[in-house]
Amino acid sequence: MPRGRGRRTKFQEKLARERIEKLFSFLHYNRRSTIISPDKCVKLVKLISKRYNQRLSGKDKSKFCRKCDSVFTASNVRFRISNKGWRTVTCLSCGEIYRFQI
Repeated sequence: MPRGRGRRTKFQEKLARERIEKLFSFLHYNRRSTIISPDKCVKLVKLISKRYNQRLSGKDKSKFCRKCDSVFTASNVRFRISNKGWRTVTCLSCGEIYRFQI
């Protein structure tokens, strides 16, 4: 008998959230010590969050570029703070500009 269509179970949503958190923890490790690359982690996080309808927090969204999926590191990002209370983040890989209110 086929399963009915409907909302995912709480267990599936909890498992998806745990996997997203684990993938974000891989971003903080050294690139040589992990098997999976940081850019691949970001792609998997976006895929899981879309499939299981898990929203990313503002803190999580500010860790990577939404256009080119590259992780923000000191070498590929520029942070500026404006007088009006905005934090401007510029991705140096693709040139995309993000503004976050402080």
